[in-house]
Amino acid sequence: MNLGQVLLIIFALWLLATLQLTINSSITKAAFVTLDSEARVNAISIGQAMIDEINSKSFDSATVGGVVYFLNQLTPYNKFGPEGSENSVPKYDREPYLSEVMFNDVDDYHGYTRIDSSTHLGAFFVRDSIIYVQESNQDAYSSSPTWYKKIIVVVKHPNMLDSVVIKSLSVYREYF
Repeated sequence: MNLGQVLLIIFALWLLATLQLTINSSITKAAFVTLDSEARVNAISIGQAMIDEINSKSFDSATVGGVVYFLNQLTPYNKFGPEGSENSVPKYDREPYLSEVMFNDVDDYHGYTRIDSSTHLGAFFVRDSIIYVQESNQDAYSSSPTWYKKIIVVVKHPNMLDSVVIKSLSVYREYF
């Protein structure tokens, strides 16, 4: 074997190694994109289920048993979160979720965290925030009570590059 043939063999092996690394890299990236997409779809579903659960509750603790006519009757922002027996809901609620039966109004979910398990992807971390927003601009925070509460649900999972954020608006709609 002469030098030319040896160089051709070395070049062929280098080309084969480069091709193999490129293919492996592409397969790895495709798998990562697939896992991210699957986790994102599940996270959106989990987040929307959380929004639906929250919106099924009364607007405020003052509206659970009756009608509220004045904004000063609503719970101030610094009092958001569970109160009384609702505090028995664990810091990281797991299925069966106690929030479904223990919480009775929207602001009980402020600061609530849940670990939602998927059979295929494992645990999703869900965190809720509730804030008052201005009536004229639902993207602007209000430090005083309004007839509008913004619900923000953040869902995280290790297979996702970034978290999924789902927002909804709860509006007091009692007709007096």
